Amino acid sequence: MLIQPFLLFYSPQTPSFSPFPKAASLQLWVMTRKILHPTADPVFKRIFGQEKAITIEIINLLIKPPNPVVDLEYLPNEMFHDMNDGKISIVDVRCLDSMKQQFIIEMQLVHHAGFNQRALLYAAKAYGQQLRKGMAYNDAQSVYLLSIVNHSFKPDPNKWLHKIEMLDRTDPDFEVPGITLLFLELAKRKKLGNFNFDDPVDRWLSFLAEPEKILTMPKYDLSVYPNLLKAAELLDESNYTQEQLNAYDRHLLAVYDINMSRIESFDEGVEVGEARGVEKGLKKGLEQGREEGRQEGREEGIHLYIPIIKVLLKGELSHAQIAEQFSVSVQLVDKLAEELN
Repeated sequence: MLIQPFLLFYSPQTPSFSPFPKAASLQLWVMTRKILHPTADPVFKRIFGQEKAITIEIINLLIKPPNPVVDLEYLPNEMFHDMNDGKISIVDVRCLDSMKQQFIIEMQLVHHAGFNQRALLYAAKAYGQQLRKGMAYNDAQSVYLLSIVNHSFKPDPNKWLHKIEMLDRTDPDFEVPGITLLFLELAKRKKLGNFNFDDPVDRWLSFLAEPEKILTMPKYDLSVYPNLLKAAELLDESNYTQEQLNAYDRHLLAVYDINMSRIESFDEGVEVGEARGVEKGLKKGLEQGREEGRQEGREEGIHLYIPIIKVLLKGELSHAQIAEQFSVSVQLVDKLAEELN
């Protein structure tokens, strides 16, 4: 199994792995890190949570509300207390247009159990919170939630955008308006390739999926798309404080850690399943070893992967020397090095 040093996305629904950034661009992303990735939480919020013109364009292109957005105001992204543990639910971007239509936009790099239901809950809460004492039910305006995700919803490789509304299955012309959910499978669209730069939707999806291609375009070519140009400029790390850059690093490492844990669990689960038929008596020891190995993997991943990659890129030490320097296995160094060649 090939493992990218930075991000590796795993969907338990379909055991496939989709890494980015590509190994060829690791030196840009890891060594110099002059350019940040737009799907990382702090960057996504900076671009789509502060730049009105960009957000309006994305809403009108991807959500396509019946009444196009012409202006908006950003709302607090803290929505409500979770009913189970009292935690605050926070979305990436939440805004209200001049017609009081509400829009929620989220970027999801990691698949969570119950993700679809969580999206519905967020939209339903936003819809219900509109009503105040004395208001009529028909005063509530539509709520749209767009989730850009990196896991698969459906096996159809060509269908990457899903729009969900409340319709009568026996009479599609009858609907209960109010809540619309949209799920955009970014990794699936990227796999299809062939982004058409004359298509405004493709331009933005290309920006999210492979920003390095956008950034290699001459600036005068991008100048005819001022919002895209502005978004590209906001990928430069000079736009961020050191605290924000630290948050960016923590976010990437957290995503990596979660997905590495899932990969370990997947691999170990296969191994355990094979061994169980041979030696059932080892079950307890295998479970204990799996937990210990998972914790060790987390600690190594958080603290060591980026330093190891940097040393590998310098090309001054052998894999054995690097393994000894960082107190890790040679196999781990070999695995990281595979993606740099």
